[in-house]
Formats: sequence, C-alpha cells, structure tokens
Amino acid sequence: MNIRRFLRNWHRDLGYFITGILLIYAVSGIALNHRKDWNPDYSVVSESIQLEKGEWKTYSSDEIKQILLKFEIPPVYKKHFNSDQQVVKVFVENGMVIFDPNDGQAQMELLLKRPVFYHINKLHMAATSKAWVWVADVLAVILIFVALSGLFLLKGRNGLTERGLWLTLLGFIVPLFFLVFYIS
Repeated sequence: MNIRRFLRNWHRDLGYFITGILLIYAVSGIALNHRKDWNPDYSVVSESIQLEKGEWKTYSSDEIKQILLKFEIPPVYKKHFNSDQQVVKVFVENGMVIFDPNDGQAQMELLLKRPVFYHINKLHMAATSKAWVWVADVLAVILIFVALSGLFLLKGRNGLTERGLWLTLLGFIVPLFFLVFYIS
C-alpha cells in the first residue's frame, strides 16, 4: 500500500468520524463568537405583576410562596428577606423577585439555560468533565492528522507544490493578520 492510499483512507474515515463533532463545534463556535451581542448560554425572563397594595409588614415564607404562584412562570422559592428600602427580596431558583408591598408591584427576573446552546457550549469549552477533555484532545489530534494528510492527497497543479501551497499559506496569513493588527 502506498502512502497516498494510506493517507486517503485514513483521511476519509477520520473525516467521516469527526463530522458530527465538528458540526456541533461549529454551531457552538458561531454562538460563542457573538457573546457581546447575546448570551449564548442563558436567556433572561422578566415578568411584572401588580398585587394589592398593603402596609409594610414582615411576610412569612408561606405568604411569599402564594405571591409567587401569581406569576405566569411560577418560580421555585428559596428564601427571602425584608430590606431596609421596604421591599421584600425573594431568592428563587435561577433568579430573584423584588416585591414592593407599598405599591403592590412584584418584579421577577429569571436566568434560564438556553436549550441546546447551553450544553453544546459547555462541550465546546471542555467545561464538562475530564473525560470530555480527553475526547476534545483526541479530536484535536485527529484534526491535525486530517489537515496534514489533506496536504498530501493531491498531486499536480492542485497539489501542495502549486495551488495547495498558496492556499495553505493564505490559511496561515489570515489568522496572523488578525494577531498582528487586532490583538494587543
């Protein structure tokens, strides 16, 4: 078996193997690239409700739980305290509710994990487990092999000595340009 056939077979098979992982990394990478525009991991849910005005008093946890049931998405109660500003701050799962009994206004803010994106972003950043870190490292090694083996698959004018050389150099120049001119 010659070296080109060996490289072609392994390049093809490993390329098929990593396609699913690479698609997940690509979607996650696009989401993570735009972190300044949106939070790719969490969405904020805000809701306000108007309750009866009441005199300032100390609320029990049972009374607070009854108030929480009036929200469209009833949050899970954790604890609460009465602040010096005569508002009740309620800590709920994934957020907070601020209730002002003097004007009857209750404002809830929840931070919810985005379906799919939260989990694939954790994979992308290898922030899940040591086992996934090893999978990511193996993927990186396979990517290096696929990239390098691809350089030697074609010969002639489309191979590494002609067209392939210029495209490969361009592939190095693009990130170097951004390193030099945009990263301080």
